[in-house]
Amino acid sequence: MTSNFNDITIYFLLCAFNEEKNIAQQIDTIRRNFNNKKYKIVIVDDGSTDNTRKEIDKSNSYKDIILIEHPKNLGLGVAIKTGLLYLLNKINNDDVVITMDADNTHPVSQAFDMIRKIYEGYEMVIGSRYQPGAKQIKVPFVRKLLSFSARYILRYIFYHKNIKDYTSGYRAYKGSLIKKLINKYGENFITEKNFVVQLEILTKILTFTNKICEIPIVLEYAKKYSKSKLKIVKNVFSYLRFIFYYICKKGEKCERYSL
Repeated sequence: MTSNFNDITIYFLLCAFNEEKNIAQQIDTIRRNFNNKKYKIVIVDDGSTDNTRKEIDKSNSYKDIILIEHPKNLGLGVAIKTGLLYLLNKINNDDVVITMDADNTHPVSQAFDMIRKIYEGYEMVIGSRYQPGAKQIKVPFVRKLLSFSARYILRYIFYHKNIKDYTSGYRAYKGSLIKKLINKYGENFITEKNFVVQLEILTKILTFTNKICEIPIVLEYAKKYSKSKLKIVKNVFSYLRFIFYYICKKGEKCERYSL
């Protein structure tokens, strides 16, 4: 990969659903951090019913935003799929796609650390809540408990020496990796509709590359001004279903899966 930061374009992919209180600040934060770099902000508005669209329109004075709208809420997985399919024919191999939440909880400034790791030869970098130096500030206890438990279960089943956070949505992908993922799996590169999509993408990428690493991040829920979209019980069952159908063969013992 080129070592010149200015030779690439960074694409921020934000999937938004009813984020009228957060989206403008998220856009401004990206602009402040990357104002002298080549970047685009791709927003998939997943059927918002509040004033998310109006806030995006007001923030688009710089014309650095690409807005894609779903007529109704289809879920995070479908929104990410829409965004990546749009980018497929836009990105160059050395460009970087950064996926992150649209609610200000992911620290934009740490995207530089992720991009540097891509320079070092990694194809995917995960913003991890579990690497030394990571912090979770004012994250609700139930959500912390769920992600903490999932961490150990998923790491046992999908073990990779460089990965501790299998469900983080804050990630950097090399452009060529996105192309390889879609070329290998076609329209089925994403089939999950909800938060399990992060695990699905990761496990599919692990079938053809080990060039993955993590950086510690500071997750700040104090900066979030909207309700969480995570449905705890529904997502627990979704993860269990994913593990059953993707790892366990019907009628056979489920064996530990590792690369």
